[in-house]
Amino acid sequence: MHKPHVSSHILSLLAALVLWAAACNTSGLPSTQTAPAILPATSIAPTNAVDITASAPEAATPAEAQTKVVFRAAVIVDVSSEPVRREQAQGLFDEANKLLSQLVPIGLELADFVEDSGGGATNDMAQRYMVSHAAALPNGIVLFSFGDNGQAKLYGGYSYTLPGPAGFKNAFASPVVGADQIYVAVVHFGHKYAACGYGGSDTVQSSTSLDGECRNQPGTACVQQNGYSMCANAIGNLYMSTPTYAVSSTIIHELLHPFAPGGDQDHYATPECNARMGYPNGFFDLQESEYYNGLCPFVYENFKDSYQP
Repeated sequence: MHKPHVSSHILSLLAALVLWAAACNTSGLPSTQTAPAILPATSIAPTNAVDITASAPEAATPAEAQTKVVFRAAVIVDVSSEPVRREQAQGLFDEANKLLSQLVPIGLELADFVEDSGGGATNDMAQRYMVSHAAALPNGIVLFSFGDNGQAKLYGGYSYTLPGPAGFKNAFASPVVGADQIYVAVVHFGHKYAACGYGGSDTVQSSTSLDGECRNQPGTACVQQNGYSMCANAIGNLYMSTPTYAVSSTIIHELLHPFAPGGDQDHYATPECNARMGYPNGFFDLQESEYYNGLCPFVYENFKDSYQP
């Protein structure tokens, strides 16, 4: 099993802002992957001129209209963490499919839905699914769970890969791990984007930000939005355009992380990403970061080119 990549798609925004002062890991944690040599430059232009508005995608984009290739992922619900209904999972996949199809001519499909009450680590749950569905494995697994040691609940999500059975060939061959792996995204279904006043607890403790909340701006006012207390300075962000945008974006971020050869260095606006894309030192654009789901834009080229049916 590959060592899990721990990344907070939610905290990536905080970390990217910190890049103005010093290089950082957008998960807020040390990288858990060894970064191989960065691949040759891709054709994505170094620009922040993407036309982004703080609203959910509605009409199909040209890339979406041309979508023929589909990445199929099974959903496993860890019932010991929190309940997730099939229709809720489908709603997230529908939204994530629109977000992904804006960037590559590849769709995202919910291929299966199961609940797991067997306990153990997320790896155990994924392995149980793979054994029981060995004859028709998907390209990836989205496991809705608090995660091992509560990592997904704390940071939003993380990812790793698991080898398929003998002879398995994934149609999406990662340039990092090859074609014999299943891509696993562990995602906290109920994660609160830009949570404010919680101080690490499940209930509100303050009317202003605590413990590094709100991009580490203490004293930021908390407001009620999307059913929870959130940072006033996050109103209008792309992730706030729908109640589920941030979690849908996290699904994309974690499923595509194994296509990023630099691991955490290939998050959006790291020094390595900026150099790769031709951006100025210290460059950061919040809306563009969220548009690219917290990943360096070239990762989408890797993902597109990985398809080998």
